[in-house]
Amino acid sequence: MSCVKIVNTDQFFFEEQNVPRPIFEEKDYQVRIDRLLKEIKSDGLDFVVIYGDREHFANIEYFSSYDCRFEEGLLIISREGEKSIVTGNEGYAYSFQIPYEIKRYLYQNFSLQGQPRNKSNDLDSVLRSVGLNKKSKIGVVGYKYFYEDEKHIFDLPQYIMETLYDVGDKDNIINYTNVLTGLDRGIRLKITTAKEVAWAEYQAIKCCGVVKRIICNLREGITESEAAQCGRADFSPISMFGLVNFGPKNVSIGLRSGDDTRLHVGEVCGICYAIRGSLCSRNAIAAYDFDSCNSKLKERIEDFYMEYWKAVATWLESVKVNESAGIVYDKVMSIIGDARFNVALNPGHNTATDEWVNSPFYKNSKYKICSGSYFQSDMIASSNDPVMSAICEDTVIVADENLRSEINKEYPELYARILRRQTKMRNLLGINVDDSLLPMCNFTGAYFPFVLNPKVMFKKNN
Repeated sequence: MSCVKIVNTDQFFFEEQNVPRPIFEEKDYQVRIDRLLKEIKSDGLDFVVIYGDREHFANIEYFSSYDCRFEEGLLIISREGEKSIVTGNEGYAYSFQIPYEIKRYLYQNFSLQGQPRNKSNDLDSVLRSVGLNKKSKIGVVGYKYFYEDEKHIFDLPQYIMETLYDVGDKDNIINYTNVLTGLDRGIRLKITTAKEVAWAEYQAIKCCGVVKRIICNLREGITESEAAQCGRADFSPISMFGLVNFGPKNVSIGLRSGDDTRLHVGEVCGICYAIRGSLCSRNAIAAYDFDSCNSKLKERIEDFYMEYWKAVATWLESVKVNESAGIVYDKVMSIIGDARFNVALNPGHNTATDEWVNSPFYKNSKYKICSGSYFQSDMIASSNDPVMSAICEDTVIVADENLRSEINKEYPELYARILRRQTKMRNLLGINVDDSLLPMCNFTGAYFPFVLNPKVMFKKNN
């Protein structure tokens, strides 16, 4: 007998919530910059040069609020704390949103093809104006570091690296990305203030609200595009493309955007929405109950969908301060690690304004979960015969007593919401989360196997 049962859904999970949006100010970014300066000085560097583009914006945005749109960009920070930003034509005006004093440089080759190129110096001159020279020890931040050689393989465009080698000394230039996103030292992997938690909650509530509204409006014959419109998403910047997929073909493709495909009762379906700071996803069956599932899927509710959600519940119960990420991996994969589930990616990962930053969850991982860890409960199970997909993904933060105390002091209403969510997860879902596991929205862990009937859901049969 499965340890998962189907119960009636409490209205708590579908409450519409509206919370104030925290606005990051100069002092908030300075806290982050100070953390970077500590590392720069410890490593004996003179400058850190941070690259960004439309897709890879998060490292620059973290320290400045500036996210590259259309163009490439560079944020340069010296060991003395001087800050410079290099943009193309359209990014120059946009950079004035940065909430602190910063030197601005126009480099028009960062602009889109065909735009004017007649008003800026070359990149060599710009970098020299910032202060880089042959004696400078320079850390370069791209978007990835490479396990084969973390310090000497780079993912920046070649023309930027060649200019850096010309202005500086190649022997004094290292890949510094690991210091921002690496599992050992990554500055961006750790939330350090109550305000950052409040911002994450705001994003998670907004994100899961879209998914909830779509689920509540699903019906036989609705198209993927029509369903997406029911989410009432605003124009908040996204961290991945929204997904509404109906039927085995579309669901099996995965990362496809919706079209005019219609929902048929009994088939698989998937919904996913993400804005910067949170992703919410549910893949299950477009049915009302067992009898309305197609015959092949009906046979797999217990050994596929219930077992999958048992793994999700296990992850949520296991993730806590000082727990080994390797142990979490083993617990989860002991449930969904066989060929039935075809789990190809890590069970859970770090998140931020970019959806996937890194992941400590892998076999024999040496890493312990630290306070401030900012995670997605991301486990994807799938099958090809019959086509099945199970996803129950939400955003959580891990916080020790000190961070929880800070949240309670600075954002008491937020802290009360967190405590209420923990209680509901324990009582209504049977998921005994640790006090250090902070759910960022009411939807956390809630899974509706028959998405046309969200009045029923899974619960652990403790």
